[in-house]
Amino acid sequence: MISSTNNGGFAQQVEAIRQRLASIRDRLLAQSTVSSQIQIEIQQELQSAIDVLQTARSRIQQAESSSTIEQLRASVREKEILLREIHHRVKNNLQVVTSLLDLQVMRTQDTDVQTLLRSNQSRISSIALVHDRLSQSSSISTIRLGEYVQSLVPTLIQTYAIEPNQITLRTAISGEIELSSNRVIPVGLILNELISNALRHGLANRGGEVSVLLRVENSQVTLTVSDTGDRFPANFDLNAPQTLGFQIINSLVQQLDASLGIDRTPRTAITIQFDAAGSE
Repeated sequence: MISSTNNGGFAQQVEAIRQRLASIRDRLLAQSTVSSQIQIEIQQELQSAIDVLQTARSRIQQAESSSTIEQLRASVREKEILLREIHHRVKNNLQVVTSLLDLQVMRTQDTDVQTLLRSNQSRISSIALVHDRLSQSSSISTIRLGEYVQSLVPTLIQTYAIEPNQITLRTAISGEIELSSNRVIPVGLILNELISNALRHGLANRGGEVSVLLRVENSQVTLTVSDTGDRFPANFDLNAPQTLGFQIINSLVQQLDASLGIDRTPRTAITIQFDAAGSE
């Protein structure tokens, strides 16, 4: 008798019955006292029963496989929803931090402190944008780099420009690629530092143009930020910078395993290049 059990146990019982019938068939075939015609008929009937049981076992195994796959799919969907909610909450928490920094800015009259707080506020906002993108993206682990840059740059201009209306922004995106958040966040922070430097130093207290060029060719990513303001001093060493901003940039460039270059003609331009297929 077949007991009530799960599909796995049922499949084992079906297989046990098939094996017993096969044994009975073999023993009957070995009996010489049974007529040849009866032996043939018994063999045919037993073989039919064995074939049916074999088919039943195969279908049970297929059902088990389909059930397992569906369970896995449901588990993945559940985890995707959870991850999106986590990204959304991280973004909200980071926005709370930026709001607190904004309150601190308004409470102090020290311009140096205000600048420091604004810089940290912008850095946090660039990270928050990554989590915002991930919470809305069709992918929960990667972000389209071009779209991220296109969204981030205008925000940075509004944050750092003393007179935003006097700043002309030119953004050119060539090619597209998806990167993990571990790669996008350093890119966003580098952009933050470069645009901050261009507006606070290169174009300090005057208008001008800031250009951001992102080019993706195969897996090679090139990001260039340039401005029409004052050029870098001739003795400025990218490899041994004295300012916090470029120290941060150097650290992030190493994290991306990227190269960093500067061009002073005809305008100041800082370029980073890295392989998007590099290690995380």
